[in-house]
Amino acid sequence: MMRFLAMALMAGAMFTACGGDDGPEGPGGPGEPTDVIDGVTVDNKLSGSVKAGKAAAIEIMGSGFDPDQDWVYIGYNEGGAIKYERITTDLLTIKSSRISFGVPITASYLDKTFKVYLDRETVKMELTNDLTFTMPTVEEGYIPDPYFRATLMSTHPQQGNATIAPLFDSYGLLDVAGAATIETINLYASGATSLEGIELFTHCGRIIAHETSSLVKADFSKLKTDQYLFITMERSGALEEVIAGPTISRLDIYDCTKLKTVDLHLNKWMHNLQCYGDPAIETFDIRREHTGTFKDKEKEPAEYCDGDNQYTVFESGAVMQLPDNVHILVDYAFITEKRQAGDNGSFKGVYNAWTRGATIDVYSSKNIEKKLGTVPMYKDDNGALTLNGANGWVPAETE
Repeated sequence: MMRFLAMALMAGAMFTACGGDDGPEGPGGPGEPTDVIDGVTVDNKLSGSVKAGKAAAIEIMGSGFDPDQDWVYIGYNEGGAIKYERITTDLLTIKSSRISFGVPITASYLDKTFKVYLDRETVKMELTNDLTFTMPTVEEGYIPDPYFRATLMSTHPQQGNATIAPLFDSYGLLDVAGAATIETINLYASGATSLEGIELFTHCGRIIAHETSSLVKADFSKLKTDQYLFITMERSGALEEVIAGPTISRLDIYDCTKLKTVDLHLNKWMHNLQCYGDPAIETFDIRREHTGTFKDKEKEPAEYCDGDNQYTVFESGAVMQLPDNVHILVDYAFITEKRQAGDNGSFKGVYNAWTRGATIDVYSSKNIEKKLGTVPMYKDDNGALTLNGANGWVPAETE
């Protein structure tokens, strides 16, 4: 459904760029190219590149322009002929000595080399030399993936974002300051293929992203929020990789049948992980850097991370039900503190996977880039790890 919505939005934007008012070519259609229109001069015949998504990105200075009878077109070569796309009046300003306009990021011709033409009655005049488009940056409010953008722009009651949609301007860019105030993002059943740009939502506390259909890699590594962040991604059928950012506090990734890689090593705030029913996991990286002030969710009252220089550990009930032969990366404190509950809670889930053939690499809790060693395989030393008491194996260098 969201793919259909995205294509509809793009089609609508193309119509805005190409048509409207009195028809796709203006009254009577475009004139034929010629060198001059009587009384019209151009002082700055532009060359080079211009940025899409920016109001008045193209500004032409001269004289003799007439808003009552002039039309402005972008023209580019297609199949050996010039194809013209009219700039609509909502994006265009014509004064007697200046023409200015911008082009939406959804325009169909952003990959073309083009010129700008003035059309008056049956005559068309070149106003620029060859130009090309560059795209805006994420920092400027650009959401590159059209399906992710369509979900954010939708006001659908179940699959849309009514508080985010008004933050997009007529050029397709997101208001960055406004994005930083949003608390909830709804990506339920979204057709998004990339989450690039999600890092703009720095005040977000909830991301609902379960049952996504096309997202293969969920990369939250650039998203740093100023509050507890809870993300649900269960039953996402295409999901193969999850990379956590630093401030996710809870992550649900169960019943993701294609999930291969879980990478949480950038995270310091996560206390709850729900990972089960994921039979394809090959790499499970839960290294945690133990630096700064420790916050303990299992204390009374519970403590939660909410500052830069803070960290926590997985609570006992965090579910880590892992397949056989998975490669697990942990910090040393994880295998010595041994928080566990239930059948696969935290350390017990990792321990159970080890008894079925998992490999466990152990890293320093103070410097998670520093490898301390590899736990002997269960078949070679079934006492190397224990559920309670001291482990039978200790790395050559400890903390």
